[in-house]
Formats: sequence, C-alpha cells, structure tokens
Amino acid sequence: MLRMTAMVSLIILLTSTGFAADQEVLTEDGREVLLKQDGTWVFRSTDRYANTKDGSRIRLKNDNTWEYIGKAPLTSKQQVRSTTLDIKLKKVVVETHKVKIHKNVRTETQTVFYLNVNLDPVARNNVSANSADILNIKVRDNKGNNYPVLSIYPESINLAPGSEQLVTIRAEGFPGVFSDASSIELELLPGIFKLSDSVILSQRINNIEKVRVEEFGQIR
Repeated sequence: MLRMTAMVSLIILLTSTGFAADQEVLTEDGREVLLKQDGTWVFRSTDRYANTKDGSRIRLKNDNTWEYIGKAPLTSKQQVRSTTLDIKLKKVVVETHKVKIHKNVRTETQTVFYLNVNLDPVARNNVSANSADILNIKVRDNKGNNYPVLSIYPESINLAPGSEQLVTIRAEGFPGVFSDASSIELELLPGIFKLSDSVILSQRINNIEKVRVEEFGQIR
C-alpha cells in the first residue's frame, strides 16, 4: 500500500502543474485514479483492471466477478488502440504519375495511407468521419515537411459498434530522391472518429510501396 501511495504521489508531483484538466491514470495494481487540477487525487472505484494474453481488457470487480470491457490499450508506430477503438496502419503506397507537358515530362506523386479502423462491440456510440475531416488530418515527414491532405475515402464513414472499415487517406507529394527524410507520418487530430487525443502513425520510407499509375486513385 505504501508503494502504491508513493507511486501515485510521484505522478501528481511530476504532472499536476501541467494539467489543463483532470486526468485518469492506472496504478501499478490496476486501480483507476483521478488526478485533479488542484493537485489532489481520488480512487475512481474499488475495481481493478487487467489485460489477458489475447489482448482483452477486463474489469475485476470488488464482488469477485469480472467483465470484458474492450481491448487492451496499445500504442506503436503502426497501431493505436484504446479499449474500444483500434486504428492500424496497414500500409503506405506512393503513386507516381508522369504528365507530358509539350516536350517535357513532369513526375507527380501522391502518398496513400491505408488504415483499418475497428470499433469494439462494447462501444456505446458510433464513430464517424467525412470529407470535411481532412482539416483534422496532417501528413509530414520526420524533417518537418508537410504534405497537403487531398481526400479521405470513403467520403462518409459511420462505424457502428462491432464493425470495421478500410480507410484510405491521400496526400499530395512525397519526400524527393535527394531528401534525407527517413519516415513519413499521419496525424489524426481530435474530433475525427471522436478522438479525444491525437493519434500519430508512421512508416519508414524504405518500407513504403511505390507504384506507377496512369491516373491517381486507380488503386484503393
């Protein structure tokens, strides 16, 4: 108990001064704690939480019963998962299109991100996205160069609990041959898919598939 109390106190000491709002954290023994702006904290409940080997998240109740509450949270360069929403970067493809202008040939490129978005059956509400959400999407390389987002497909997405959708996000351009960029990343800002925090997914340049197309958008 002393170790847990000390751990919670340390979290408060390190982070309370930078809080813009109350935040929830888990202690080492899996209990929910609410960290308040005023530097105090309280246990949210007497329940504890645990992750199973298959990646499920369960609530261990004080009456010795348990319930499934979703997936175990996960954050990696290609996947971000909360208990209900799972966003996975399946692949990134660079489409190259050559345009002939008089006697000259100009090469144009577009970068396409393929995402698998899955909403767990325990989710209480649908999540959505549409073409207007391109304002909530950013694409950049690790050198800070930005690439304008052109489209999201399908143009209207409405995911019900227990469903999934393949989503493609298209941006203009790609790091040039002489660029020293080593990776490119996609940032989904709060709002799209009802995200409360930004989600950042990235792929290394040398792991990106490159294809030539007669017209952009011919492959999905």
